[in-house]
Amino acid sequence: MTATPACFTEMNLMALWLLHRSECRSVGQIVADARAGQLPGVHLKGRSFLINDETAALAAMSKGAGNGNG
Repeated sequence: MTATPACFTEMNLMALWLLHRSECRSVGQIVADARAGQLPGVHLKGRSFLINDETAALAAMSKGAGNGNG
């Protein structure tokens, strides 16, 4: 008998933002960057932005990152 692998659920952009909102730019700026394809560590799947590299995404989402806003 073999063990069934654990089910992995991908984290979406909003969930990551909610976990780190105090250190992140506004969600509007972040979503605009994601839609423009300018948010590293994030990919579009269907209608959701999913995280594939949390470290890169957080760095791009942090205050002071992206487009000179901060």
